Amino acid sequence: MTKRSSRLGLAVCLTLGCAGSGGDKAALPRIDDAHLVRLGAGHYATTLVAGEKRPSNFKGDAITPKVTKAFTGVPISNDWWSSLIWQFDREGKTNPHSEPLYAHPLSLQTRTTGIGVGSAGTPEIGPRSFFYPHVDDLVVGVEGLESPGTRVDRYDDWSVTASWDAASDRPGIGLTATFGHGMPFVYLETRGGAATVTLPEGEGKDAKIFAESAGAVGVSVGDRAYGVFSPRGSTFVRKGRLLRAELGAKGVFSVAVLPDARPETLARFRRHAFAFVIGTGVSWRYDAATASLATKFTFATELRDPGPGAVNTALVALYPHQWKHLAKPLEGATYRSARGPMKLLATNTFEIRLPFTGVMPVLPAPRGTDADGGGTGFDADELAGLVKAAARADELFPPGLDGTKGSYWTGKSLLRVSLLAWLAEQAGQSEARATFVDAMKRVLEDWFDGQPPNLFGYDKTWATLIGQPSEYRSGWELNDHHFHYGQFIFAAATIARFDPAWAGDSRYGKMVELLIKDCANWERGDKRFPFLRHFDAYAGHSWANGPSLFPEGNNEESSSEEMNFANGVMLWGAITGKTQLRDLGIFLHANLAAAVEQYWFDVDGENFPEGFDRPALGMVWGSGGKYDTWWDRNPIYVHGINYLPFTGGSLYLGRKVDYARRNHEALVKANRGEPRLWREIVWMYLALSDPKAALAQMEASPHYQPEFGVSRAFVYQWMHALGSYGQVDATVTANAPTYAVFRKGQVRHHVAFNPTGQKQSIKFSDGVVVEVGPHGHEVVSTEVRAATASR
Repeated sequence: MTKRSSRLGLAVCLTLGCAGSGGDKAALPRIDDAHLVRLGAGHYATTLVAGEKRPSNFKGDAITPKVTKAFTGVPISNDWWSSLIWQFDREGKTNPHSEPLYAHPLSLQTRTTGIGVGSAGTPEIGPRSFFYPHVDDLVVGVEGLESPGTRVDRYDDWSVTASWDAASDRPGIGLTATFGHGMPFVYLETRGGAATVTLPEGEGKDAKIFAESAGAVGVSVGDRAYGVFSPRGSTFVRKGRLLRAELGAKGVFSVAVLPDARPETLARFRRHAFAFVIGTGVSWRYDAATASLATKFTFATELRDPGPGAVNTALVALYPHQWKHLAKPLEGATYRSARGPMKLLATNTFEIRLPFTGVMPVLPAPRGTDADGGGTGFDADELAGLVKAAARADELFPPGLDGTKGSYWTGKSLLRVSLLAWLAEQAGQSEARATFVDAMKRVLEDWFDGQPPNLFGYDKTWATLIGQPSEYRSGWELNDHHFHYGQFIFAAATIARFDPAWAGDSRYGKMVELLIKDCANWERGDKRFPFLRHFDAYAGHSWANGPSLFPEGNNEESSSEEMNFANGVMLWGAITGKTQLRDLGIFLHANLAAAVEQYWFDVDGENFPEGFDRPALGMVWGSGGKYDTWWDRNPIYVHGINYLPFTGGSLYLGRKVDYARRNHEALVKANRGEPRLWREIVWMYLALSDPKAALAQMEASPHYQPEFGVSRAFVYQWMHALGSYGQVDATVTANAPTYAVFRKGQVRHHVAFNPTGQKQSIKFSDGVVVEVGPHGHEVVSTEVRAATASR
């Protein structure tokens, strides 16, 4: 949920302007030592300051995670199923169960009598959106169950187990259901009653039995098909709209969405129906030699009804960003889903290998004259002047566009200033660089001291770190932490480059890593935070809203602000020499880049439903997507919120050059001309596909006002760097993660950044070797060869 309510304030401020805000630290009440935890030279609080709210419901009342007594995990938020653990309720309504849960290929909704089961039918397509809303095709439960609420019994990396207990006047009746991403099955265990499956009725909803065999019933509802499976010795018997089975001592059954209504498909699923998934887990491995990231997905299973023909292997459905990156093409059955076609695979583990096309802090220094003899008009003195002018600004950290200096707008300023520090170094402006670095230190040390008005506070109930002042419900809904904190982390990585001691564990390094852990804890043993809170490893991207409080599921608006988090983590790890964190950033970056291309941009034209004619989404939802933002429908914001912030880690936006051109053309068409709002954001994106045209637009508008998070110096350098080096060339990779490759005409430019204090020799896949001194950027240009050399 990206900056939902207060984006309205942003829109007003864009029009009318807003007053600044601030606070005198010395005049505010101090947090006493009993509520402070020290980390190196920093502190975080274990309490909230006045005016802040703990994670709450719709009324603003603080709440606790909705879990069973047997739950032993770390509470988590910001997941596709979070409405199951976080009872947010809604206006005038109380919901002790859940909102719709979009597991893909299933959709589900927990109810008083059990769980409603559905799958993607005909999409609802509007002029700016498409959705596959949940509909109960089946309601699965236990006879006599009337539960006052549904609770989380346990969860894993992309699966969850829900639990129901009957009301006190019906003791002993209960149900658990396990389901998750990529799982066509719901695995069910009953207590104290017969298993029941209620079929729908009504126009267009009447269920038909298309096949029956021992322990299996095939049900079709419209164009969707399901299998209902009972263990050996039990049979589902139909009476009217009810399927009922006495399960005996085994007490287990399962329901699955089928890719088609063929008897042979039902028989196939029957063989796998009792390979219950009892755990899901992700792991990753960065291979520098091939510039690739291997992501491994594991489904742990337990055979709950062994016998002839039964197999202890899961049937799983893969998203497009997964099956397109398998070692071998995946043929056969597919499912319709909000993310596009999902493909079926019988396995307990699979691995995808994604390209990693490099991350740098900023682009290399532009050239006044290119290797091919052309020029871009770049003037090193002009860049130096822009950098020095920025250093002389009255305030490097002004209030944001809604007049505040909370965790989001402070982060925007931190990122802008950090990029200026890199450019000052590049331009030889050491005094300006020191100004920027010192300013960032002061701001971060202020936030890292545990004292108001600016601090980070830990909430034990929800195992989360809340930046205060919180903004856009980042406190009471836990929204957007990855968007906010990624900017702090990028700035900290910049300081680490110029002052390594500041980033040491004995000073502020552990505070920086606390921010990383809140959003993407990589250490399963650290129980202060859940594992990968925001990042949905199976979906390939994060979710922004804490309680997932919407009928459409959870959502993620600004994929590019999420990418900035990945970039910051990767650079922090590379610069501080912490390989595990560097590789975490690479894992996030590689998976997210693949997901962005498929689900926000649909670069292959295969995932958006027929009839939805937009080339991109502004927001991805569990049940679909919107060509929209939380605060304004202007096309520049819809497109631009998935471009910014631009840094040296933004080149993934240009690795599909033809698509980048189509995206820009669609924006101009929707806007009925080149945008004037956020015009420099549009120029920087256009430069990825047509640097010459982008430079011409910039030169024709010398008096533009940059977006809050970007400086004129950065725009100038970015535009001229791409003018000098051309388009991203993703066909060539390097054996170090801080690299980029560009191509302009018949010249290929190999760019390397050395984050270490030792000389590096970086080899590219076309055989070019770039020698880079400590902390240096180097560019080696060569003519494009007829064929790319192997390593």
